[in-house]
Amino acid sequence: MLPTLDMSSPRKPFTRWGLLRVMLLVACTVMALAAAEIAARITDGYRLTSLRLEVSHDRLWPADPEPRSGPQKWRGDADAWPYVRQLPVTPGVDREWFASRPPDRGVPRPDADLEARAKRYKGDELYANYEWNWEYVVNTVCRGEHRENKELFNRLDDIYVFDPTDGSESPTYRFLRNVTYPTGLRTNTFGWRGPDIPLNKPPRTIRIAFVGASTTVGPHGEPYSYPELVGLWLNRWMEAHHLDISIDAINAGREGVNSRSIQAVVRQEAVPVEPDLVVYYEGSNQFWPADFISTTLPPRSRLSGPQPSVLASYSVIARRVESVVRHAVEPGFEPPKPPLVVNWPPDLDERDPDLAHPHLPIELPHILGDLEIMRRAVDEEGGRFVMTSFVWLVYPGLVLDPVRDAFAYDYLNTMFWPFTYAQMRRFLDFQTQAFRKYAAVHGLDFIDLVAAYPRDPRLFDDGIHMTRAGIHLQAWIAFNGIVPIIERQLASHAWPRPVRHALSRHPAFGERRLVSMTEVRATCNAAAR
Repeated sequence: MLPTLDMSSPRKPFTRWGLLRVMLLVACTVMALAAAEIAARITDGYRLTSLRLEVSHDRLWPADPEPRSGPQKWRGDADAWPYVRQLPVTPGVDREWFASRPPDRGVPRPDADLEARAKRYKGDELYANYEWNWEYVVNTVCRGEHRENKELFNRLDDIYVFDPTDGSESPTYRFLRNVTYPTGLRTNTFGWRGPDIPLNKPPRTIRIAFVGASTTVGPHGEPYSYPELVGLWLNRWMEAHHLDISIDAINAGREGVNSRSIQAVVRQEAVPVEPDLVVYYEGSNQFWPADFISTTLPPRSRLSGPQPSVLASYSVIARRVESVVRHAVEPGFEPPKPPLVVNWPPDLDERDPDLAHPHLPIELPHILGDLEIMRRAVDEEGGRFVMTSFVWLVYPGLVLDPVRDAFAYDYLNTMFWPFTYAQMRRFLDFQTQAFRKYAAVHGLDFIDLVAAYPRDPRLFDDGIHMTRAGIHLQAWIAFNGIVPIIERQLASHAWPRPVRHALSRHPAFGERRLVSMTEVRATCNAAAR
């Protein structure tokens, strides 16, 4: 028998006090969640003034996005100390120097005009504040070359430009001089990262130029790049050995450039200031291990590293909860990939490559040609060219944390799909051997960072870019490789050497020039007539 409803008792009315209690409960809950979100944003280094999660300029790196029991990314100055204790050091080098904190550098205020342009060109903030090679811009806009930047130039109303000293398209761009970018990058009189140096090298000074791409210039928000740290430690070494000699460390790197732009930087920008040493570190922007594969590559994968949901893009708390779930379901192993057969030429020795072989892979013929241009340009001015091996976080069996190492996972498995870790490592090892062989053939010093650098994901943000601790370790290994070169040159009395050609101005740098894209297109029309 079904129960019957008693309709005799009247329903209690929803009183005003009851409504106020519900509203108060909702308000308290919202306020508690807001307070928790604010506290979490402060802890993890995100802006409080932005609804969407954005990294605060007051903190150089955001904290790892989830509470976890395992080891986090290493972002402290001396976090890599356990490895430094294991690595050999050059005689006369004190390991304790690594643990000493470099001088503090406050967070710089960006130049107002660059900040205004960054806001004006949302999505192209950094590119809008590059100083572009005029020949490169004209060839892109007028002749349809370099499609990768044609759309970019179409989105800009105006652009900073410079005239290359040799009329070539390289370098494709450089940084503006004597500015602070909204990204945190500070440039000197020559548009290079770091403190100012005089045009003409002072007496009893050894000048070292570091060239490369993003892994040389370093993250813009970091207080120090690896070349700057090398310079600090070299000056410390000089003091410890009571040598009245100063080190000028030049960081002429810039993100996204290839070997052609780097050799132009060496010729047009670095050589005129007479560096005693030029250190080359690059091995990623022309790397694509598709050589010797006879089958058609499958379509690029849609696979990517873990990305936050819409809610987790706005809430640190939601992001932390989501990360806990990810750790439970995503193992971090290399995903399955289609089989690819590499038909390596039988006459191309992987351990001792023939640099004149007609089928060198991964753009090595172009890279070696540019290296030769750099080497000769430096040699003609009495300097020395130094080769290094280039560090990647990739090897067979690599296991990445699905959240902590999300960028590295995405970099290796989306950008380089469908290549396996083993295949990438094979070509990267060949690149190292080719660089080593080039150095040996020409009697150059070779600093093997790959052999010394740990394969520890805590030191990397992605497959090639390092955390702050990783950058410090990179600098430490390079520093220990450079000290013997300096000792040898000092012992032979080749260094310090006097200025060979005193200059009144640098030939590559003129006044800042901002032109409208209308003016660029008018150039196209004039050339067509």
